[in-house]
Amino acid sequence: MFGDRVGKDIVFLSISIDPEKDTPKALREYRSYGDENWTGWLHLTGDYDEIETLRWVLGVYDLDPELDSDKTEHAGIVTFGNDNTNWWAAVPALMEANLVADAMIRIVGNPTIQPR
Repeated sequence: MFGDRVGKDIVFLSISIDPEKDTPKALREYRSYGDENWTGWLHLTGDYDEIETLRWVLGVYDLDPELDSDKTEHAGIVTFGNDNTNWWAAVPALMEANLVADAMIRIVGNPTIQPR
């Protein structure tokens, strides 16, 4: 839906919340399934404490500590933002793809790639 903007001014990040299980090798294997074109989509892992901080900064956590501690559960949201304007938003992950894309475009901005 984003055409040639993906990998240029739109980058998708999937960030593991379980770095012990989702090692760099495991994430590479995940990316090898199917015929997916992963251009502009990064699968990341890292230090547990840094990931926890990032989750809280992005608002990707459950207010119930017991539910939040279960790493098999996911928030079910897509968080997105614009680094240049510092505008951020989130929508339900199971929304229709065109509605997610419309919301993202409102935050990302004009479809024309702007120089930095």
